[in-house]
Amino acid sequence: MNFTFEDIPCTLAHEKFGVRLYLRTDQPAEEARKIYERIVKKLRGTARTVERLILDAAPDILGKGDATALNQHHALRRAYEYFRERAEKPGHIQDELQTGESNGGQWSSFKSGKIQMELNAFHDMIAAISAFLSLLEHDLVLALPFAGFDPEVDNVTDLIGARWGDKWDRVVGKTAEALEFRSRLTEVVERWRKPYSHGGFEKGHGATLWLHMPGVGAAVPVGLTRVRDSPHFSFIGGRESDIAGVFALFDEIEPWLSIMLPEAMQWIDSGLAVRYDDEFGSLFALSKAEKSFDSFLEYHEYRQEQIDNVDY
Repeated sequence: MNFTFEDIPCTLAHEKFGVRLYLRTDQPAEEARKIYERIVKKLRGTARTVERLILDAAPDILGKGDATALNQHHALRRAYEYFRERAEKPGHIQDELQTGESNGGQWSSFKSGKIQMELNAFHDMIAAISAFLSLLEHDLVLALPFAGFDPEVDNVTDLIGARWGDKWDRVVGKTAEALEFRSRLTEVVERWRKPYSHGGFEKGHGATLWLHMPGVGAAVPVGLTRVRDSPHFSFIGGRESDIAGVFALFDEIEPWLSIMLPEAMQWIDSGLAVRYDDEFGSLFALSKAEKSFDSFLEYHEYRQEQIDNVDY
């Protein structure tokens, strides 16, 4: 960007190794440094003003789709795979037996390595479920431009803030298969994720709040009819079969999404950012009509490589 400051020609450039400010002047170096510092001070003040204007206009701009979303698919997937691997293959822990003597005589303490491994696997399963849901919601938002995004009907801001089920319905629809997967995923969310994403309290307080019953001498869980589905019912929250069942469902959902949203999942897997504007929507529709989506994707990957390497 070329401009002048006090009749001095200047250039502000975003180059390969950062932002550079060039001044073309015959002034001595010390005086040129002072001019440079005044320019930087004014640029910083201007940036704050522009930021306020952008923030004020942001909701409307984003809602209409005049925005690009950073693709965080691979970063979120790494978190999911990390916790999943730990849940499926918890680190081996040996039994721990301690003995000793005290004034009261001899004592012993035993800690089961197997139980500790099961507890660790359960905690990692909860983390893996949360990571998978975060990944799924992120991918559904990124898939919107490939699923008939219409700025007159859709609002990106609202969709980002919507519940995962609403995102699911909007992007993959309400076919029999889609509804079945949503139902099964809802069971996983209700049973495992929600109690721990809301501070350990289940929806409806089932089996996570205990009432002190007068005359009974005991505390009983609220929502008794649901207690058998509660992760708090047993000493170990989740068995190996529970963990296997959760991940088996996730392994069904992912390839199904690739079949339902082939272009979207290809684009997301490429790591490219996603645009919601009309121009991108039109270009995507044209590539799909001409059956040239692979070339469309390759072109954008090449452009991104140029940008990353500052090879303009």
